[in-house]
Amino acid sequence: MMASIDVSTSSSAPNPTNALVLPNIIYPVIDQMDKSGYKDIQFDMRSTLFKLEEIYPGFSRCFLQSFISREMPSLSSTTNTNELTLKLEKYCDKSPYFISSLHNEQVFHELNFRSKNLKRILSRIPDDINEKREFLETIKEIASAIKKTLDSVTNTLHYFKTVEGRQALENEKKEFIKYSKNFSNTLKAYFRDSKRDDVYMAANHLLIQIDYLLRTIKLYCETDQIDDCLYPSLSQHQNQMKLLASTRYSTNNQQQYNIRQSSASSNSRQSYETNYS
Repeated sequence: MMASIDVSTSSSAPNPTNALVLPNIIYPVIDQMDKSGYKDIQFDMRSTLFKLEEIYPGFSRCFLQSFISREMPSLSSTTNTNELTLKLEKYCDKSPYFISSLHNEQVFHELNFRSKNLKRILSRIPDDINEKREFLETIKEIASAIKKTLDSVTNTLHYFKTVEGRQALENEKKEFIKYSKNFSNTLKAYFRDSKRDDVYMAANHLLIQIDYLLRTIKLYCETDQIDDCLYPSLSQHQNQMKLLASTRYSTNNQQQYNIRQSSASSNSRQSYETNYS
């Protein structure tokens, strides 16, 4: 029987592994199907699986787990999907996610290099986590790579021609910073409770956020059409971003209202004191 499918509300972050099963495990298998004479159905399979994941978040992971349980029962109890998707990141061809080579500017070359490097270091976590000294070195590398990637993202801002685009990138940067802090906090907790799975999921969140940052830059700085099948759980992410933007807008309006009320109250009190002093 298939495991239950995750249902994430718009107010909670979707499980990052759901968004990585297709591009890191299933799509690479589909890409190999042309060697067996099934090239004609590759596109339809990709788009169908993507749509199923969009409608039923977690479908791909449940499908994979059910397949392993049925066809490879000996691996069923030992396969950790969160770990597997993270570990396979460094073996996947993710070139469509990065900025086109048509951009000759050093800024974009640097962004591609640094974001690829960050992904590669994150994907080493399952191998390095067993040795504390090695893992601590990996953590230092990740912290440095996060800072360098953020710097490169910021350097692309002046290539955005619209206020909408710059705001979209700033919003994605805030999300990336949020999940970077979450990753840091998860690491601190790991050295107390040794919950590796939490570390894998926090790292997967970062992998997804890197993709969303790059997607935003591609969307506003390139003319090529973006393949949305590369971004499972995209609609969930977009709904979450809209909710956050709405919350920030309401908070800013409330703060401005409080400032105006405070200013009006102060002016009224000063007027009263002037008239009756």
